[in-house]
Amino acid sequence: MTTQILSKKIKVDEFTSTLGTIVALGCITMLFVTFFVSYSILRIQFGMWSRPGTGLIPITIAIGNTIVLLASSYTYHKSAIYSKTHIDLAKKWLGVTLGLGIVFLLAQLILWDVLVNAGFTPKSNIIGSVFYLLTGMHGLHIVVGVGALALVYLKLNKSYSDGERSNLFKQVGMLWHFLDVLWVCLFVAIFII
Repeated sequence: MTTQILSKKIKVDEFTSTLGTIVALGCITMLFVTFFVSYSILRIQFGMWSRPGTGLIPITIAIGNTIVLLASSYTYHKSAIYSKTHIDLAKKWLGVTLGLGIVFLLAQLILWDVLVNAGFTPKSNIIGSVFYLLTGMHGLHIVVGVGALALVYLKLNKSYSDGERSNLFKQVGMLWHFLDVLWVCLFVAIFII
């Protein structure tokens, strides 16, 4: 009897947290859709639009950042798989994911430093304003994602049921994979198109 009640509670908790995560991701999506629409309108009105990544160093850093985030999605996926059977391996892969998230943030700061030293700042022109707004907001969300990854890592030491651990990995995974896809969209919009 008690196991059935606990099982139902975990399912209700999973539904509630999944719904909350979906609502939060929907809000983030609307924020970035607004930014992308504004970006598109400005690009159309501005005429000839120079890419912020013009030059070998900025585009190389941006490509590297894209690879880092895509790799972090893979390592998170591996961690989630191992979380069901081998906690030590799950921690190892989650630690790699956490490290890759931090590498992304550091590389983003290096990219900004390179661009600022080249004279491309938020005050340079509308292109600079839009570039730093988009990449800065994404970076802010990555900071939140890294915090969530760290929380999951710390909670792996605790004795949670398989259902609770699976739910935690699912919610944070939705956020992390979403941020990775969002970066790919930003990368294509800013550095490729």
